[in-house]
Formats: sequence, structure tokens, C-alpha cells
Amino acid sequence: MQTTTNLAQLAHAGKPQVETDSTYRRLQRFFAEFAFDYEALGRFLLDLVPTSPPYLAVLDRTEWHFGQTPVNVLMIGIAQNGIAFPVAWSALGYGGGSGADRHTDLLEQFLQIVDPEHIRALVADREFTGAGFLKGLKKREIPFVIRLRKDRRIGPPSNERSSREWSLPARMFARTCPPEQAAHLNGLKGLGGAESVDSQVVTKRLEDGSFLILAGRQISPDSMMTLYRKRWEILAFFAALGVQRLWAGGNPHYQAGSDSEAARNVGADLQLDSDYRH
Repeated sequence: MQTTTNLAQLAHAGKPQVETDSTYRRLQRFFAEFAFDYEALGRFLLDLVPTSPPYLAVLDRTEWHFGQTPVNVLMIGIAQNGIAFPVAWSALGYGGGSGADRHTDLLEQFLQIVDPEHIRALVADREFTGAGFLKGLKKREIPFVIRLRKDRRIGPPSNERSSREWSLPARMFARTCPPEQAAHLNGLKGLGGAESVDSQVVTKRLEDGSFLILAGRQISPDSMMTLYRKRWEILAFFAALGVQRLWAGGNPHYQAGSDSEAARNVGADLQLDSDYRH
């Protein structure tokens, strides 16, 4: 038979010369005032990563349910040797997608542990394209490769006079690519919105006809696809925790479903192309 331990039981294991009630109250005060230092834990975990800077940081969210209670976690890890090592995370108090403010808060937490100069690039999926978050990456000069939704509007760089006059959905640029072929849109492109962020854009039409559209800053367009493939390593970490299922075969670009679906579904099958594991 398994039993749980409570403070009343612990109090009986204290010094015999001290009254049990007194020990119980001391235990209560200790746990009530205790605050776990997650920054210190993050630094400890960073020391365990078997690599040196610059780091490839991967940002993602996973969600599952404990009974009727959603367990929704944002995480930034360091990708290395086929898996991500967690460094900073935040548990959301609700189910469903997260917002740019949450992403920025987690980034600040991560930067308390890892210096921006030690980040080779931050890689993320379509959930993490809020203008405020991208502005924050730009301000801190953090290179990034982030997948765009197909309806995200892009246009001329923000310093061009026509930048506020026209923009097109990203799919309009990607649809000219032959199947399984990639193309780089020449020059910087402004990601549409009230606060445009100028980025390099690489597009690819996948085998099923869907689009892979990547925005990158301070990253060579030739390496953006390769870096984005590393995003699956945080999914491998989630799978190792047992909160998501993972097997080889298929294509990692398809695992999130259509652009209109949530970034993560409970029990989703995360399929990885063996080419992307090397």
C-alpha cells in the first residue's frame, strides 16, 4: 500500500524533546515562506549542457491534461545532440495558446541565465511571432529563425516609403515554389503589423502542398532551414518526459497541423523525418 506524507507525520519525526505541535508549526512556516530559486536551478541545468556557447535556443509550448486540469508549459531549452536541455520555463494557469507578453517574460527569465551574446539563434514555431516579441529579439540583437503563418503579411522593409502602402500574405510569395523546393526572397522584408520587424524570408512548398515560411534575422538565409530543423529537439525532450508521443518517419514540418490549429494538441503524434536527426 502506498501512502502520502504530510506535515503532521513529519512533525512526529522531530526531536523528542520538542513538542510535536511546535515542530508542526515550524514546518508550516518553513514551507509557507520558502521560495524556490528557479534562476539558480536554470544555471545549474545550463552547466549540465554538454556544449559551450554560442547556444542554439529553442522555444516551444507543450500542453497536456491531468484529469480535467490543463498543464500548459512554455519552455526555452538548449538544443544539443538530438534533445533540448531545459533552462527556463513557465507554467501557464490555463489551457490554450500563449501571448506575446508571456513569451517576452520567459525570454527575460532566460536572459537572466544566458547572455544574449552567447546565443547563436533562437528557433521557434508559428505561435511566437507577435510584433512585441520580435521587437524584443531585435532590441537585444538576438538572431532568430521563426516559422510564419501562411497568412502573415510581409512587404517592403520598414525604411522604404512604400512599406505602409502594401503587403501580401506570406503564402503569396511561397506559392511560386515548386514542390519540395526552397526559395529566398531577395532583400529584407517587413513583417506586417503596426510595428514591423525587418527579416530575411525563406519559403518552401512541402510535399503535401502546405507551406514552410521562415523569417530570420542576423542569420544567413542558406542556414535558416538547417537551424529550424533543430526545433524538433525540444519536442524530443517533451517526448522523453512522456507528455508527447514521438517516432521516426514522416516530416517534422507536418507535426503541428494546419496554420489554424493550436501549436500543440494533447496526444499528438510528433513525426520526424530521419534526415532531420543528423
